[in-house]
Amino acid sequence: MTKSRRLLYEILLVLGILAALVGLYRTNYSYSQQQPGGNDFLARWMGARYWLIEGVSPYDERVSLATQIIIYGRPADKTKGEDIAHFVYPLPVMIFIAPFALFEYTVARALWMTLLELCMLALILFAFRLAEWEVSPVKLSVLVLFLLLGYYSLRAIILGQFAVMNALLVILSLLAIRRRYDFLAGFLLSLTFCKPQMVFLFAPFVLIWAFSHRRWDVFGGFFGGGGVVLAISLMFLPDWPLQMLRQVLDYPTYTGESSPLSILAGLTPGIKRQLEWILYAGFVGYLLVEWGQAWKKEFPHFLWVALLTLLVNTLVAIRTATTHYILFYPAMMLIFKTLEERWRRFGQWLVWVILLIWFVGSWALFLVTVQGNQESSVMFLPFPFLVLLGLWWIRWWQVRPPLTVLQGLRNRVE
Repeated sequence: MTKSRRLLYEILLVLGILAALVGLYRTNYSYSQQQPGGNDFLARWMGARYWLIEGVSPYDERVSLATQIIIYGRPADKTKGEDIAHFVYPLPVMIFIAPFALFEYTVARALWMTLLELCMLALILFAFRLAEWEVSPVKLSVLVLFLLLGYYSLRAIILGQFAVMNALLVILSLLAIRRRYDFLAGFLLSLTFCKPQMVFLFAPFVLIWAFSHRRWDVFGGFFGGGGVVLAISLMFLPDWPLQMLRQVLDYPTYTGESSPLSILAGLTPGIKRQLEWILYAGFVGYLLVEWGQAWKKEFPHFLWVALLTLLVNTLVAIRTATTHYILFYPAMMLIFKTLEERWRRFGQWLVWVILLIWFVGSWALFLVTVQGNQESSVMFLPFPFLVLLGLWWIRWWQVRPPLTVLQGLRNRVE
């Protein structure tokens, strides 16, 4: 291929990508005009807008009230469980949100949805990379399409959930650890605290494991890079942690618990509180045992426990959302990969059967149980526990890497 022809192909490729992005944005803009919403993004956009344009703290009551009026046409009613729409995010999230506040809401929402769609695509592709699951381009395309259009992905994008970006940061931090880009891994890990309920158990485990291997650059990135971001945010708004804390404490007054374990315990209302304590203590205690087992272990063992930690983190969080379940995609890929490795052709067919049941089942369950425009609590239950069963099934092969031929012969002689 001549240089001129190669250059022409590269130019056409760039133009094609730009045209696709413009088309995606226009589709999202049209959707945003016809279907007002994206309330999760709206509250964050409003906070950033007031802060950048009017110099009002994003945690100010006026910001929440302005968001409520857009959603309901009036102030929200706490007694009816209506969303007060507080900003309720750490100020460093402005790194990601602030640029969109410079646009009017419909444009900002369309741009944000476009970004989330790209992040979701990257998240899925990096989930394959993290699991080291090699598939053909055709199979990859079909799998990606299933996951992109799945209930949890599509809901996260439509609502404008920051969880998509946070989940991508989590997966990138794990990939960076695998490749020993430790400072970068630590810095990415610090950024995941823009949505702390997704990582309050995950981050400590990563740091403990890094300590066991004396990979100090992970700490440098987490406390050094993350510390700089925190210091800059405090320079702009010195008391933002206290302002956010007030909103966090106000959260339970208008929202119910959404922990999957709490919902599960609610099936026996007479002993709900006692059963909750047993479930929380049991899962956290079990997780601590797995953390101990992972001490000084190599990356495959670490990865399995990290994925388990993300799952348990979601199960025990007092307030979570089904949009956070995109964190389970790397675990799905690892389970599917193991199915194909262990059961060959049958495993390949089983992957498609499971994926089809997951795709159709999650959408069917939503449509059958949805109450008005409210998601039913039953949507919180099937997926995480099925993934947990899958992780338990693959544990043997993941935490016990195969011996080399020489090691096998040596063990036989001994």
